[in-house]
Amino acid sequence: MSVNSVGSILPTFKTLTRSEAHALAVAEVAVAVGLGAAIGPPVPAAVLAVGLAAAVVVVGLPHGGLDHRVGRALFRPRFGPAWPVPFLSAYLSVGASVLAGWSVAPLCTIALFLTLSAAHFGDTESGPRWRATLYGGMPIWLPLLARPAETATLLGWVTPAGIDLTLSLAALRPGLFAVAGFAAVVWAVGIGTSARRGDRDGVLDGLRLAATAGMLAVAPVLVGFAVCFCGWHSLRELGRLAARAEPLDPVRGFKRVVIAAAPLALLAALMAAGGAWFLSAGREVGPVVVQAVFLGLSAVAVPHILLHAVAARSGADPFSAEDREVTGGI
Repeated sequence: MSVNSVGSILPTFKTLTRSEAHALAVAEVAVAVGLGAAIGPPVPAAVLAVGLAAAVVVVGLPHGGLDHRVGRALFRPRFGPAWPVPFLSAYLSVGASVLAGWSVAPLCTIALFLTLSAAHFGDTESGPRWRATLYGGMPIWLPLLARPAETATLLGWVTPAGIDLTLSLAALRPGLFAVAGFAAVVWAVGIGTSARRGDRDGVLDGLRLAATAGMLAVAPVLVGFAVCFCGWHSLRELGRLAARAEPLDPVRGFKRVVIAAAPLALLAALMAAGGAWFLSAGREVGPVVVQAVFLGLSAVAVPHILLHAVAARSGADPFSAEDREVTGGI
């Protein structure tokens, strides 16, 4: 990638689209967080955990707060007014199975949760599915490689038995090095190609990925996850939902999405808070909050991911004309 090719793209930054501005903003935040982590004082685990919980409640949960509407679009045509019964039965059964898995088979549950999360995070990445999953999984596999001790501690907090995963994660390191090397080559080829073609969106996305990778390598795992999950994935999904809700007025669409998602997101937040209170007896704040957040996230994330995979195949639209009639236009 030559200086001239990059220079020919930079002057056009003043005409950024919303998507490009978001990528640039995340890149800037990632650089700031990375620098702060590298040269700033360490932040107590309790502060990081509470900050993550707040970000998840405000931004993370709302992006999945329309699952009841997706479920209605899928189940109502077959079950009519009784659609909540089969939908909730399936959704809650999957969530309960995930929660049970953390106690009965923690290693398998961790592997399943992280694998599904990487694939789902890839939904907000561009390019072929394999590349989207590679980049989408970066908030998962890069901390496992760059910050294994910290990651093992956090996962140990999440498992009810508090198991030590240090040796298990160490066995993954050769494979993770291979993944990192492959990702670096794919990134270099991709951003170089984008620069030669004058593809501003591709260059910005490459810069975001580079800044994010650097941040994930040096920043606390919880901070890196918050930036990637809330700052990138969740906001990207909310933007897509807003565009589907109101194709000609994304701002109004965003308001519709927030209003429609608020009840379910608030319910999930209250349930997580209740779980934290139940788990808090005689324990420090950091481990309790981390356990409550990730147990709660996994319990809703797995059914959320499976639901949206089915919806994508069937074309179910939570903001269809029929759905607007049912909800009074909300």
